[in-house]
Amino acid sequence: MPMFQKENIDALFGELKRDYDDKDESEQLHRDAHLAIAYHDANRPLPEATDTVVLDLIERHKPAD
Repeated sequence: MPMFQKENIDALFGELKRDYDDKDESEQLHRDAHLAIAYHDANRPLPEATDTVVLDLIERHKPAD
């Protein structure tokens, strides 16, 4: 499984910033996204508590196989 590269991370956090930066949950979403990328790159299942917004972003921006 390929690891996240700079362009994947930039796209994911760019979308997160654009859509959620002015929301109360922005800080938690950013933390979840960092953690989800680390889990993905370690080829581990994402924690069940991961916000669905982050799950969608990971799926949309993960590196192609």
